[in-house]
Amino acid sequence: MFDAERYRDEVLDPARRNGNTPPADLCRRYALDPARLPRGAAFDAHVTTVVKYWQALGAQRIAYRKIVDALNAAHQRLREQDRLTAEHFRTERERTARETGRQLDEIVKELAGDPVVSAAALASAAAPLGGAAVEAQLRELLGRRRVRVADELWPLPETPPARARTVLSSVRTLGLPLSLHVLADEKPLTGFTLRRGLRVDGRPLTVAQLDAARRRAERRRQDERKTAADNLLTALAAALGDGTLDQLVLWELTEAVRPAAGLGKLRVVAREVARLGLQREEAEDFALAVLNRGSRAPARRDVAGEIEELLAAGALRAAERLLSTLPAGDGAEVRDRVLAAVARVGELAARAQREIAAGRPESAAEVLATAVREAADDTDLADRLRTLAPPPASAVRAGSAAGDRVTIGWTPGPARTGGVTYQVVRTRQRPAGSATDGDVVGRTGGNELSDPDAPAGDDLFYTVFATRADGVWSPGAAAGPVSLLPEVTGVQVAADETSVRVTWSARPDLTGCTVVREPGGVAVTAGRTGFSDDGLRPDVEYRYRIRAGYPALSAGITVAATPQAAPTAVPGLTAEPLPGPGPARLRLTWTPPESGDVTVRASAHRPRWSRGAEISGAELSTYGREMPGKADRASLTVPMPAGRVFVTAFSTGAGRVVVGPTVTVTNVAPVSGLRARRVGPLVRLSWTWPEGVSLARVRWWHDDAPEQARQVDCWLRAYRDDGGVEIGPGIGAVTVAVSTVSRDDEGETVGTPVTARVAGGGVPVHYRFVQAGTFRRRTRLELTAEQPCPLPDLVVVQSPGRIVPLRADQGTAVVRIPAQRLEPGHPVSVEVPVQSARGPYRLGCFVDDPAGGGSDVVLKGIPGGG
Repeated sequence: MFDAERYRDEVLDPARRNGNTPPADLCRRYALDPARLPRGAAFDAHVTTVVKYWQALGAQRIAYRKIVDALNAAHQRLREQDRLTAEHFRTERERTARETGRQLDEIVKELAGDPVVSAAALASAAAPLGGAAVEAQLRELLGRRRVRVADELWPLPETPPARARTVLSSVRTLGLPLSLHVLADEKPLTGFTLRRGLRVDGRPLTVAQLDAARRRAERRRQDERKTAADNLLTALAAALGDGTLDQLVLWELTEAVRPAAGLGKLRVVAREVARLGLQREEAEDFALAVLNRGSRAPARRDVAGEIEELLAAGALRAAERLLSTLPAGDGAEVRDRVLAAVARVGELAARAQREIAAGRPESAAEVLATAVREAADDTDLADRLRTLAPPPASAVRAGSAAGDRVTIGWTPGPARTGGVTYQVVRTRQRPAGSATDGDVVGRTGGNELSDPDAPAGDDLFYTVFATRADGVWSPGAAAGPVSLLPEVTGVQVAADETSVRVTWSARPDLTGCTVVREPGGVAVTAGRTGFSDDGLRPDVEYRYRIRAGYPALSAGITVAATPQAAPTAVPGLTAEPLPGPGPARLRLTWTPPESGDVTVRASAHRPRWSRGAEISGAELSTYGREMPGKADRASLTVPMPAGRVFVTAFSTGAGRVVVGPTVTVTNVAPVSGLRARRVGPLVRLSWTWPEGVSLARVRWWHDDAPEQARQVDCWLRAYRDDGGVEIGPGIGAVTVAVSTVSRDDEGETVGTPVTARVAGGGVPVHYRFVQAGTFRRRTRLELTAEQPCPLPDLVVVQSPGRIVPLRADQGTAVVRIPAQRLEPGHPVSVEVPVQSARGPYRLGCFVDDPAGGGSDVVLKGIPGGG
């Protein structure tokens, strides 16, 4: 049995203290025992009982209104997603338990680094995980680690910007973490920035984005969530217009992370604000600013402050009751405001009664609406307003412009208050006498409805009634009679050499159709779904007017058909590339068939039908695409298609299609702008892809081993993802070739390759000068390498002094060494005839390359000298 008092004490009161956040545990939220979950009708009945308790509590006690609004919004989301089931509650509880355990471990690990944390921060961390129960668990876990929990923090005065109260109230009702999330339509907000002006998803927020969110909200049914969304979007639009939106969002963020800031840890605050959608880097900056300024829990409101809040919310009667608890010497100004408001509302109520007595009910409704705005919690005033019927609509009109439905429009009555809705009632032969006298078409707050279920062929009347509350209706305003006479739909026409066949779809209430053929005005016998007209002359256009009967006849529709001889296959088809500058073109030429029109289509696959086969028009439309271009009777010039395509000529006529010849056209355009850049043993390649090509083949080989070429295929998508292609040919010189490739069921076609040569990365060749012989008067150069390489022409130069030559032109050539092969373990040794010199000298070894063409080796060694 549902224990309402215990539920309020153990669930709702902790949820209120946790920022009016509904418990994450659905079983706890709906007062269900997880060990004995009811099923079926028992489950539905229990949920209904709890929801009704929310409604009653919210209406009776204003202190619970915010948590009730949040619970209703969360309940609505579960209902829309079909998740109000015992199975979902059990699955969600298990998932939440696992997730809560994991998050508890993370939270304790983060918080245990400090000796003390604030109770507000602890409650903020526990609220998304289950509220008070999780908070108590956190306190126990932190206590084991000797971490204190501070229940009171120093207050930090805050000055909310304009519209802050409206935004905060609307966000809570909608269950949103932040006002900007209303733009994401209950989907995760991808991100926004704020430091240099508010930008959502990298772009400044615009009025158009707010209008789009408003249109989405308008499609919802009327409830507290729709009202909250309208209020929130209005506040955001106003702030955007006067340039205060940045400050409003900044205040929201500051308020949202206030408890988390009590932790004194930048990463905790940054994580919280990033979860709200702020870009990560700005979230860290924002957290640093908040922590440097300090964070304290807001001071408790005194009685005067609570009364002000009630007045702002339109809860005058609750403010009047709370006034008796205000200390005698406090809040003189707010006391005067309450008493003045009570007097105003009393005068408005009396004035409304006088207007009713004078026979002016709409003036009374206007006065009562003013009173209700100030005292929204006065149920007597609200009931009196609802019992006043609004003025009726006028200028009601009904028509069947859409063909298959009746559209009803009207001019709203001169109501002086909002909350008026209109109900449309359909009757036959006469207007409706009351709002329930006939078939209810629908109800709307606008001034137009459509009737898709209107019966055809009857004289229909549509009567509009206005209301502020069920059971209290204005006099009706009617339109009619109107008769719905829809045409037949889905008309299909087929003709052969001497006959025409027409078929269509009809409504179940159709009683018959009449068909008249022109020229001649000849009546044609027709059934419910079509007719056949035989004995016609070929090549003459006939027009048929089809009128649907209910039994009254519709206006009718007209279709045309021309009997034709059956088409014959196209005898021959050729394809010829056209020379000339500019984009490549293709000329298709065929022999005209004896009868029928020619259409040419291209596809990446051969047609599945044999030549001469007869197919339907629907089958033809699914094969390939029709060739564009300028055509005459027997030829067509088109842009040259990329890759390999199969071009087929079809002959059409008399509702038939005959398959003709097929030719194959192959055109694989080459890549352009091939660029190769060496990065050590790797080579980075890039090029421009031709239109319509999505595959390229990369081949490379070394100069001394072209027969050992390697290759790799590169798809366009991978090329774009990686920003090019990278191969590993090693440090030797290499030639790279890139060819475009076209693949289909017939095989593959490789385009003309584009090549580039990449110089070697330089094989290290080590050299040294060795002095030998008697008195070390002879000098010998030794060259070694750790891998095989072609040794280029070398030159040894001698320069006077102790400065080592850095280039070959900085000394005198004493010996030249011809190009040869250098193998590991087989050094090359060369005698160096050193020139006689007075004083010191230096020797250096260089590549003998006056033209500067580059080399595949890098010389590394110690200069010689004496």
